[in-house]
Amino acid sequence: MSHISALAEALHQLLDARQQRMAEWLIDRCRRDVLDELLELPNDVVHARIGYVVRERLRKRRPNADERAISAMEALRNVLNLWCREGRRATIRTLFRELDNEAMSSLSRQPDLDSEVVSMLRDYCSRAHH
Repeated sequence: MSHISALAEALHQLLDARQQRMAEWLIDRCRRDVLDELLELPNDVVHARIGYVVRERLRKRRPNADERAISAMEALRNVLNLWCREGRRATIRTLFRELDNEAMSSLSRQPDLDSEVVSMLRDYCSRAHH
């Protein structure tokens, strides 16, 4: 479930940074069942704007879109890599706070995760356990 909270946080950060296209890209890459779970989160986690954008993207979605969908962790990998290139390390750490140990482990195994994000993840995990 923490991957759903991390997805909500990523969307929140993207929309706050006016990265609407990247937020839509993220939504479009996720499976419908993941997005349905996201919409079921409490209002204090999923702000009205996020819910609106997700419902709009789902409304426009083609019936076979789930065939090309990827996991939330794969989609988040791309967002984290973007944020790393943009120098948004604090935002990356904010997203890490939403992940439980299992999700962090899953994220760390993602191929093509920027080496700096991997380093930040290791550092975050070592600090979280002390």
